Amino acid sequence: MSLRIIGGAARSRRIPSPEEQGVRPTGDRVREALFNIWGNAVVGAHLLDLCAGSGAISLEALSRGAAGVVAVEKNPRLCAAMRRNAEVLSLQEGFEVRCAGVIAEIARIRAQGSRGFDLAFADPPWREDALRLEILQAVFTPEPICAQLVMEAPRGAQWESEAGEPKLVRERRYGDTCLLFYEAG
Repeated sequence: MSLRIIGGAARSRRIPSPEEQGVRPTGDRVREALFNIWGNAVVGAHLLDLCAGSGAISLEALSRGAAGVVAVEKNPRLCAAMRRNAEVLSLQEGFEVRCAGVIAEIARIRAQGSRGFDLAFADPPWREDALRLEILQAVFTPEPICAQLVMEAPRGAQWESEAGEPKLVRERRYGDTCLLFYEAG
């Protein structure tokens, strides 16, 4: 099975889909919808891709003109596959893969003083509700490290802190998948 890049410089090119157990690449329809919503905001943007898995979001963003992408994934085989796929697609410029746990890596990004991400995307395992909440808190507290975080989740899922920070500003459903758009209040 393969993944198709939908738009930009690598449009219609295919890369192998990872065959790791538990990996669920973001489908073409959902990816296309996400990038249609983001529109021109991707061009020149710096994207943080959390729980990057196949790297489909990262590679799509680079294909569509993102200035830089940091992909965070804890599985070393998936990290290696993302690097290979970026090279095959000639999208390695501006692409950094960090093979680490997502919460620890967000803490490192914060400690380095980096708040230069325009957009962020997170697709943690659907059965790990606690991790989703940890990601929301880590990205937005005490200060946001990005302007907007989109969380891919199973349909019907919503996660908001009791204080309403960050704010869920938009939700889009696509079959069993929904995209939750969060921004700092």
